[in-house]
Amino acid sequence: MVRLEVGLILVLLACGCAGCTTRVYAPDTASATQSLKIRVGDEVRVVTTNRDRMTFEVTQILDDRFAGVTVEPNAKETRPAGVDVEMPYDSVAMIQVTRFDPKAATAAAVGGVIMVTVALGTLVLTGVPVIIPP
Repeated sequence: MVRLEVGLILVLLACGCAGCTTRVYAPDTASATQSLKIRVGDEVRVVTTNRDRMTFEVTQILDDRFAGVTVEPNAKETRPAGVDVEMPYDSVAMIQVTRFDPKAATAAAVGGVIMVTVALGTLVLTGVPVIIPP
């Protein structure tokens, strides 16, 4: 029974993490940065060409820069959360984009619920614990 509970916890954790993707890019030109198709609502972590680091949520996409508001700083970041920032495309040396996809999250959650329901139904009907592989 303990193994079933551990399996259920792993499935629920996997479902909670689904729908969120993170990608890292090192664009070498302003047009390469612009071609990444950053969207409003994306969380980006940026290292600039002068080695400044910041993480912010994008609130505006302009022709030559991103605008946003900083979030809780990561290691080596000095700007506090809640500060308005503008990041010109040509000053981006490295960018990490985290995007939440509600459709993927919904599909993963439904799949997780189905797996848990089948496992619990099998346990109730047969009395034999089902071990969900991690």
